[in-house]
Amino acid sequence: MATLADNLVHPEEAEAEELGLLRDRIDEIYHREGKAILIGPETGEEPVEFPGSSFEALRLVVDAMAQGQTIVLMPHGKEVTTQEAAELLHISRPHLIKLCDDGTLPFHRVGSHRRLRIEDVLGYRERRAIERREHLRELTQASEELDGGYR
Repeated sequence: MATLADNLVHPEEAEAEELGLLRDRIDEIYHREGKAILIGPETGEEPVEFPGSSFEALRLVVDAMAQGQTIVLMPHGKEVTTQEAAELLHISRPHLIKLCDDGTLPFHRVGSHRRLRIEDVLGYRERRAIERREHLRELTQASEELDGGYR
């Protein structure tokens, strides 16, 4: 079974300049043409047109890598273990299991092991980020309203 680590793509520091140039070129082509053609290094090879969705995926991946971000490539519907989900959420595995058992995160069992759909894990992560931003906004607003508060 492939693990989460098998799906990680991390850019090398030495590639930063090349990735930045590639990102700029892809953006230029994307906005001008909306499509791209892949041509291999061998003469006589048939060019292959990127379908729109794969060109958009390439654009997103290269943009993130140009910013030095690690990419996790995972197909829709992929299931992850509780350990992998905990790593994605930057929480402990026991805390993740509590979230599963209290119904916050849906899961199903494979034998005695819990499995979570990647969409559910990423959806929870996004909801948590939105809540954090909202709480931060509320705290900032409250501190600005206090005498001698943040200005």
